[in-house]
Amino acid sequence: MRIVDHRPRGSLAIAFVILSTLLVTTRARAETWQAPVGGRAIALAEGRVACSVASGDWTIEAAGAAVRPPVTEDAVGRSTELRIAPTAAACATTATTVTLVATGRWPTIDTAATTLSPDDARVELRGRGLRGVIVQWRAGDRSGEDRCAQPQSEGAVEKCALGVGRGLTADPTAVTLAWFPAGARVGADVVTFDAAARKVAREELVLRPARVVVSSLVPAGTAIDLASGGVGRIPLVHPEAVASAECGAAACEISGGAVVVHDIKSIGTALSLRLRLLPRVFLQRGDALDAAPTLSVPVLPCGMSIASGDAPRAIDDSRIVVRVDARCAGEARAMRFFAGGRAADVVAVEESGGAGFVLLRVGRVEGDELVVTATRSGADGSTIGQARARTRALAAPRAVLALASGVTLDFIPTNRTANVRFAQPAEGGRFALSPVEGVYEANEHDGATTIRGERASAGFVALRFAYRVPSLPGSLATTALATLVEAIERPLHEANIPVALGASALGPKPIVELVCSADGRAPKTIAPGDVTHIPFSARDSCRVVFHRDRLSPEDGAQYLSLDIDVARVDGAARPEAHISQSIVLRAGAEPRYAWLKGIVGAFDRAVVRISHVGDESHYVGGAELRNGAPSAQWSVVFGTGHARIYATTAIPTGLYRVSDADHSGILALNFGVVMRGTWLDDQGHEGFLGLEAGVMGVGLANDVSRSGHSLTQLATVAGIGLSVPIANRSLATETSINLHAWLEYEVSRTGDVPGNAIGFVFGPSISIGNVGTSF
Repeated sequence: MRIVDHRPRGSLAIAFVILSTLLVTTRARAETWQAPVGGRAIALAEGRVACSVASGDWTIEAAGAAVRPPVTEDAVGRSTELRIAPTAAACATTATTVTLVATGRWPTIDTAATTLSPDDARVELRGRGLRGVIVQWRAGDRSGEDRCAQPQSEGAVEKCALGVGRGLTADPTAVTLAWFPAGARVGADVVTFDAAARKVAREELVLRPARVVVSSLVPAGTAIDLASGGVGRIPLVHPEAVASAECGAAACEISGGAVVVHDIKSIGTALSLRLRLLPRVFLQRGDALDAAPTLSVPVLPCGMSIASGDAPRAIDDSRIVVRVDARCAGEARAMRFFAGGRAADVVAVEESGGAGFVLLRVGRVEGDELVVTATRSGADGSTIGQARARTRALAAPRAVLALASGVTLDFIPTNRTANVRFAQPAEGGRFALSPVEGVYEANEHDGATTIRGERASAGFVALRFAYRVPSLPGSLATTALATLVEAIERPLHEANIPVALGASALGPKPIVELVCSADGRAPKTIAPGDVTHIPFSARDSCRVVFHRDRLSPEDGAQYLSLDIDVARVDGAARPEAHISQSIVLRAGAEPRYAWLKGIVGAFDRAVVRISHVGDESHYVGGAELRNGAPSAQWSVVFGTGHARIYATTAIPTGLYRVSDADHSGILALNFGVVMRGTWLDDQGHEGFLGLEAGVMGVGLANDVSRSGHSLTQLATVAGIGLSVPIANRSLATETSINLHAWLEYEVSRTGDVPGNAIGFVFGPSISIGNVGTSF
């Protein structure tokens, strides 16, 4: 028969690797042997030979067939490595080792005197040779061990108390104890030998306590009340150790870790409770042990309970609310209350549904349970009621502060309200942010909590939260039962929000304006973004107005940067007019002003820029201001003319005069003064074409015509010209190159000179100067 394996080969490979790993791990796991000093030699199993031992404490005997423990007490607790092999021949190559541990000589333990005290978290041993003995304990999933360091001697007998885990069960069958000699190791891979070299099983080291002794069976101050409807509960400290209960005239049973008592009304002022304990379990009463103790539990006439739930633990000045039933509600104000054995102050009393609700100041509560008792006032002082509450550790919530815009804050704003978000307890009461007088105010509306620092406050403060129970009646629902302080402290200062500065900020009422007055008229607001023309005569009336009265105190301080640049009509900057300064603007009754300066020439152009300083540490959400773009910008040209007439010098070179034959020709050198009229653009720049008229001296280089007549003369000219500025455009020192076409009249020609006094002149020139007026 042929067998075919249909499983994937990959699965076989994985299985092989896992199996090989397990085999290697099993083989490589180290063995540990321990035996007492002075004990007999331990024989090795067949197929094993002792090769060598690392230290001289242990000795190899019988040709490697046995190994003997040390004989001196100073070897206790020391370990060494023993190399072993299948045969003596294999010793040269073997890597297999066994760890050898020397323990102390075995003690003599009186198991009949072993006592476990779970309430004291200790086990007591009696015997001889107890020094260094180790006791290991295990209960459920808990375990531990302790060592007897210094036993006490009582004659020929030693006594030693070792620690066990606190809160262990009192059921003798649920706790496992085991002992080990001094210097021993405890572990699953440890093999223990006795002095006779006999392998000792783990069960032989089990220690069964003869007695389990408890210090209490019911909590201190336990009582039952008559207002419980005829049924009461007496909690048990160790219900697992109680086999049965008897309650005298009343019926009772053990259920849910407590003794449930029925028909309480038929009992007098105290209930006689007899408890029968499990075998080997005893109640410690002085020096005596009682296996069937009888307890007297008071029966109280007033029913009381904790209405506020778990009591806050480890918090100074904590409070609780106790409910007193209708039978004793009228006496609630006159009762004296004690919490945890200390007097508790009555802060307030509310009545609801016939019951009385008493607010008690209990101070700092420690422990897992708080017992509250009530006594009659006056000389009687008898206990009339009792209630128990579990305690609960409360931690202050971690709050997150944010503006309405959603921007989170790491400080408390003093100029605007911030929302506060924090987590509520999973069960029980609720947290509410508490105000701190003179530091910050807190409000709650529609489930939302807000905070605002006092205007004059500064420094650091930790938020405070009140713990409340809204289900309590009347004013108790808003009473702080505990005050919790946040772990961090927050600074207090303004929340500075960058506001829009231009006309879009508040519609017709911007925060920053540029205002000019012209010819005594009412001030004119310059619109940002456009180029505005202002008469040159109004140059000293322009100012930047910062309207502090239009700022809200909630905006905080505005850190602004003001930049003013003035350029001449030719585009060159006037450095003396430049302004760059920082301004801190806060809400106020009066505006602030910054005047423009350095405008000295017609058609000077002023550019005013105002922007927020891009400082994220100053502004809330200021990261978007880092681009440096201005928030508002104005451009003003100080000049309103559309045409200009000005005088300039003209130095024509290479003019050509067209007239009669005797007075025509090239005029090499000329000089004169010309009046020129042209238009102006909106920047004050003159047009290239213009009408010209003036007086010229022509032919100054003794130029002559082809017929030999002199062309030197003084003439008036009129015509058109094309002018291209090459320096200082539209300024008094303007330099330009020109091309002229003029009609000329020779005023210097005498009457007896033949020819025509009128001619046509054209050609280039250079002009220097520009003196005139615009209109």
